[in-house]
Amino acid sequence: MPKSTEQDTVRFQDIMIPVWANRKPILAVTFIVTLLTIIVNYVFLPHYFKATASLLPETEKSKLSSLGQFADVAQLAGVNIPGSEIARLYPAIVSSETILRSVIERKYHSDRFPDSVNLLTYLDITKGTPEENMYEAVGFMRSLLSASLDGKTSIVTLSLEMREPMVAADVLNEIVRQLDEFIRTKKITNATEQRRWIDERLKEVEGELRNAEEALKNFREKNRIVDASPQLRLIQERLGREVQVKTTVFVELKRQYELARIEEIKNVTVVNILDSATPPVKKSRPQRVINILSFFFLSLLGSSAYFSVRSLYGERIGNFMRTLRS
Repeated sequence: MPKSTEQDTVRFQDIMIPVWANRKPILAVTFIVTLLTIIVNYVFLPHYFKATASLLPETEKSKLSSLGQFADVAQLAGVNIPGSEIARLYPAIVSSETILRSVIERKYHSDRFPDSVNLLTYLDITKGTPEENMYEAVGFMRSLLSASLDGKTSIVTLSLEMREPMVAADVLNEIVRQLDEFIRTKKITNATEQRRWIDERLKEVEGELRNAEEALKNFREKNRIVDASPQLRLIQERLGREVQVKTTVFVELKRQYELARIEEIKNVTVVNILDSATPPVKKSRPQRVINILSFFFLSLLGSSAYFSVRSLYGERIGNFMRTLRS
């Protein structure tokens, strides 16, 4: 045991001796790296402000039924979206190109420009073709936008970083508005398709009902007395049941048709906003203190490790390099 302890002490000394011997260049490197980090953080790195918004899950059954197509799409992707869990699709929708294109094309007031500008101008993405600029802007917006879903409450939290607090809040609120408009449009489109299908089916069932009623009427006109004949009574019951079934289907289709018409013309807010985005007070990045301390310790440890390794294994490394050259 004493021998092992002595060896450990020697090893520690072997590491620390070159560090102490080269303390001046180590401190010089650490000082230069730290100074450069301070200059970069305070002079070159832009400030970003993060705005946040919270969305409640949809709970109205009529709206959810008309948005069933979203659940079908989610199930194909391996995600189960039962009932009110349509909110699980919000993060994917807000980062879609359809939403972000509309957000990017809209104009916003900025302190950096005298007039309102779209995000292509604001982000200075104007050097390529219109499609190239839009593609780059969409990708950049996705890097600034984040969305998370609380598995227990189904509350969706959106956050967006921009260089100005007011612009961050305005753009995020526009994203929420575009989300609502997108879902409302899909809801109305789906309701229109449902109404058209129901209308066609309603006409078919109406014709079938008339035929069934006509068949029952003709049977009764030809057979005034049916109680004496079990066979005639059976035929009359079958014809009556057919009329009842067609009547039930017709009434239900008529009800669904009216509901679809209501959904088609209804243009109300779908996305429930818990908290709208407001201009953030404090910047989200750069985190100057963390950056400076991180680079300080990394440069100190890195330079110390360099001189320790060079002292302990410098000769071996030199021999190995000479072997490779030869």
